[in-house]
Amino acid sequence: MRPETDKLKFGRAKPLRTRIWIALLANPVVGRILAKLTYRPATREDVHEYWMEPWDGINLPQEYAGPKARTKFLVQIVSRHADPPARILEVGCNVGRNLNALFEAGYRGLLAGIEISRDAVRLMKETYPAMAAAAQIYNAAVEDVVRGFGDRAFDLVFTMAVLEHIHTSSEWVFPEIARITNRYLVTIEDERGYSWRHFPRNYQRVFEPLGFRQIEQITCKEIEGLGKDFIARVFVRPNA
Repeated sequence: MRPETDKLKFGRAKPLRTRIWIALLANPVVGRILAKLTYRPATREDVHEYWMEPWDGINLPQEYAGPKARTKFLVQIVSRHADPPARILEVGCNVGRNLNALFEAGYRGLLAGIEISRDAVRLMKETYPAMAAAAQIYNAAVEDVVRGFGDRAFDLVFTMAVLEHIHTSSEWVFPEIARITNRYLVTIEDERGYSWRHFPRNYQRVFEPLGFRQIEQITCKEIEGLGKDFIARVFVRPNA
């Protein structure tokens, strides 16, 4: 997906062309136009490699630590639908900021997370040691883990800016997520954005045919760190 010379390690200065590209994308109008004009989806392997070790200086694990408005927003959604004894799974938990917020809010029945990045999991253990010790963390791609869970293994499954990076060749993951969800499913995803690692979808159209009913839809334009392209959706499995 990129020449080897573009690969960035932690602490290495970014090449000039990378800094220019990042500056352009920082402008929302220019970024959207450029993204649509240059849209060429990556392979699944490229996407996995990127999230294992982001090479462009963006989305580094340390950027996901610390309090964030979007995490508070998530906890508010979860607390409306699930009590603390609930079994909860986050798909794509990164350094565990969301899981730790739920842990501190009293959700200690079962917290689990799937995360592809070794650096993120390492930083999780350093930053949130109590939560990391109590939770079940699967350090692998969701494709390599999800089929190993039992039917309705979790009372609530949630994602935040993760399903948008699931490659079209891995869309079989969505029925698996539905299968392992006993009651509630929460998606907080960019459903409109374009980049080589984004695959925009309407998740109501994904999960309602899989047996769920949408009960909440929230536009996230006022949530810092998310924005107008993000939509939060809450689904319930009827008669669970």
